[in-house]
Amino acid sequence: MLRKKTGSFISWLIIVSLCFNFFGLPGVASSNNNYKATYTNSTATALPSTTASIMSTVTATYAPTTTLHSTQTGLTVHFKKPSSWNSAIRIHYWNLNPATVPISGAWPGILMKSDGNDWYSYTIAGAMGSSLIFNDGSGKQTADLSRSVKEGWYYTDNTWYDANPEMPKIPVISASPVPKTYDSSQTVTLSSTNSDDKIYYTLDGSTPTTSSTLYTSPIQVASSLTINALGVNSIGQTGNASSFAYVIDLNADLQAPTITANLPAGHSDSSVTVSFTIKDNKAATTKAYYTEDGTEPTINSKVYVLGNALAGLTGPSILISKTTTLKFLVIDGAGNQTKQSFVYNIGNNSDFREDTIYFVITSRFYDGDPSNNVHAWDDAKARNPDSDPAWRGDFKGLIQKLDYIKALGFSAIWITPVVQNASGYDYHGYHAINFSKVDPRYESAGASYQDLINAAHAKGLKVIQDIVVNHTGNFGEENLYPMFKKDPAKPDTANNLVKTTDKLPSNYDTLTPNQQYQARLDLMKNEGTNNNIYHTEKSLSWESYTVQTGQIAGDCVDLNTENPAVNKYLIDTYNHYIDMGVDAFRVDTVKHVSRYIFNKYYIPAWKTRGGSDFYIFGEVATRYRDVWNSGIPAISTPFYTWKSSKSYPGDKKNDYASNKASVEQEWADNSTTAGQPTSNNALLNGNTYHTPDYSMKSGMDVIDFPMHWAFKTAHEAFNMRSGDQYYNDATWNVTYVDSHDYAPDQAPENQRFAGTQDTWAENLDLMFTFRGIPAIFYGSEIEFQKGAVIDPGPNAPLSKTGRAYYGDHIEGNVTVQDYGKYTNATGTLAESLNHPLAKHIRQLNLLRRAVPALQKGQYSTENVSGDLAFKRRYTDADKGIDSFALVTISGNATFTGIPNGTYVDAVTGDSKTVTDGKITLTCSGKGNARVYVLNGRGGIGETGTYLK
Repeated sequence: MLRKKTGSFISWLIIVSLCFNFFGLPGVASSNNNYKATYTNSTATALPSTTASIMSTVTATYAPTTTLHSTQTGLTVHFKKPSSWNSAIRIHYWNLNPATVPISGAWPGILMKSDGNDWYSYTIAGAMGSSLIFNDGSGKQTADLSRSVKEGWYYTDNTWYDANPEMPKIPVISASPVPKTYDSSQTVTLSSTNSDDKIYYTLDGSTPTTSSTLYTSPIQVASSLTINALGVNSIGQTGNASSFAYVIDLNADLQAPTITANLPAGHSDSSVTVSFTIKDNKAATTKAYYTEDGTEPTINSKVYVLGNALAGLTGPSILISKTTTLKFLVIDGAGNQTKQSFVYNIGNNSDFREDTIYFVITSRFYDGDPSNNVHAWDDAKARNPDSDPAWRGDFKGLIQKLDYIKALGFSAIWITPVVQNASGYDYHGYHAINFSKVDPRYESAGASYQDLINAAHAKGLKVIQDIVVNHTGNFGEENLYPMFKKDPAKPDTANNLVKTTDKLPSNYDTLTPNQQYQARLDLMKNEGTNNNIYHTEKSLSWESYTVQTGQIAGDCVDLNTENPAVNKYLIDTYNHYIDMGVDAFRVDTVKHVSRYIFNKYYIPAWKTRGGSDFYIFGEVATRYRDVWNSGIPAISTPFYTWKSSKSYPGDKKNDYASNKASVEQEWADNSTTAGQPTSNNALLNGNTYHTPDYSMKSGMDVIDFPMHWAFKTAHEAFNMRSGDQYYNDATWNVTYVDSHDYAPDQAPENQRFAGTQDTWAENLDLMFTFRGIPAIFYGSEIEFQKGAVIDPGPNAPLSKTGRAYYGDHIEGNVTVQDYGKYTNATGTLAESLNHPLAKHIRQLNLLRRAVPALQKGQYSTENVSGDLAFKRRYTDADKGIDSFALVTISGNATFTGIPNGTYVDAVTGDSKTVTDGKITLTCSGKGNARVYVLNGRGGIGETGTYLK
């Protein structure tokens, strides 16, 4: 998630401006520069980049290109004038098809014909397609548009139509509930296409006319009955009659059977024995079929149990000794079916410090299924073309490129949130409308989220799911605070959201987008209407308690996490993803939620569900070259790695009032750095590894934001170790140079890392050999989009940003034998794997995987000379591991007082014997490194441009 720099008031103003741009806050203009240009070349194919300055809140979605079959000799377009525009509506057009058609000439173009009711039209004679902009000649304009269908109506809902959308449609009647057999009386509601249609109906089987009964209220159906109905719209057009047949059979069996487990699905350290009980509402033979390999059961699958399930029917016990997905198909005597899955995760997860992480924005990584590509609502404003919609990459593409990630040597993938989103620019996943549902824009046949998890596990890759508990988008949450839901049968646009509340203003549909946004917030942030689901704080100060109760952005409405109902929903929802096999959570916007709530609710619940080794790490965005954020521990990175050392009013209670009092008190108790806990868990005692003390560990680790912020150079980042004592154990910190939000301070921070390649290589050396778990943002291995602005929101095409589509660089295949070991790479994928930084990362992955001290070792710089030099050791007597490594990066170093013995450089294979406790390592070249391991082995992997 985007974060703002804490500090000065001026910085705060800058950040708020960025916030508006990133999150697409309704009603906020992206620039104060109006587009003014003159075109003299009829072959121009694109507008200058200055067209990013769109002064109107009107945006558009791109219509699919359609081949023109009409004999019409011109292209006619219609435009609905926004209320804030003046009446001199003009059209500016270029890029004509055929190219012989003249362009409109100098900006602002040609006056359009007024057709009344704020509609304007213009015909481009002889054209079959064109790029165009509507404007009022005085600073208001749309984004770049295009049209290649013979006649188009551009309406205020930002969509092209093939007919006037304000003309009433021919009425089509629908009925709710759907006509079918019911076992009880029903109340039937009729509706028509247009809200002001009149509906006439009969109940005697006759054909309805305008003389029939006028529908004014729901119809009670107590016995079998057919309702015939027709509609008449406001201009007198009559639709076809519709017939709705209801059968009321009080003896009908319409209920599907249920299946319950004697043991809840979830995690267990050891084998479990499970059994399942089938129950039905009628006395008839019920059959339950099942599979154990994750495939969908059919009537040809194994029978689990059959018989009369009226009183409950329990089947035999099943021993689960490894992670298993049991899928059931239960069919009762009337043919009613129930399908249900139970996932049992067995065994301990390995120590996550043994892994390295590759981070992707799923929608921007690889497009495995072009048929599910779709534009975000603000794609037109961003000028993302049909060839590169914001929603492009998908699970199928990620599955297809898992081998690429493993070939680089990574063993874990971190993916942006998978939950269903709704906002103008939601392709990144942080604007949820339904936490419990996977966004269908990621999925395709044979490539569900479960399929991705299964495919990753089959290749030995762990899946880290990015999650949010701090906020939802501004359309509510379908289950937690229902306001809207998405209609899967309609295109994904704001106007196609289905309202699920009657609390919005009656004129909501006619309000401007900014007014609609405010109406939603008035419900979500009002104590009288929000049921304590959202915080009601209207302002936000980055250095005060309101940072945890205020709203950080327009599309991030702050959830009231002191409310136990909110916590229960989020815990239950994310437990489902753990049950699917997710290996770890990366938690977004952590500093905006109280540590008290994490420690009381979320962490214990997820550790219980996923096992004590389930890895959780959080983003505590503290953009300071200091371990303390403005001197306030309660919003600082290391703070969240600790349990509290005192009791609070909410302990052993589960109510809102005591939680709120506890959160406020914990903030007050940690407003200064005095008395903050310290730890030596990351530090060696001389040369000796000691058992860490985790008695006060919270269970949540963190992204090392202070180190990230200092990673302009490795030397600056290395200096941040001075704060390691304030983490419970800094060896669990996730480290990175740049990400989907930031690069390091002064790198510059808003661009993908723009340092030299050897600076990148040196930074990577430190990340992979020093304490912490390395994470690489997709494409960094080839310096992808180097120097591009990471995230300007919908104010520039994604192709020009740090979130550009990566797939063009990984076309082709590769055969992977193990992490970082592969053959037969082809296409651009092979070119990417051969990039100097990609080879460097692969070599570092191989080194780290081979030396336990580099994964889990404590460290020390005592008796070590050298600018980037340290020693690390990890000991596990039960497993026979004692790994001791000496590291120097980009320069020589001398180590004294070390154990005698033979040290072998894992990079070159050079061997040195120490007899007097002293060794000098020689290392030349920026980005080069030496890793001398006591009784180790050398020549791991291949040398390259930097490691040599």
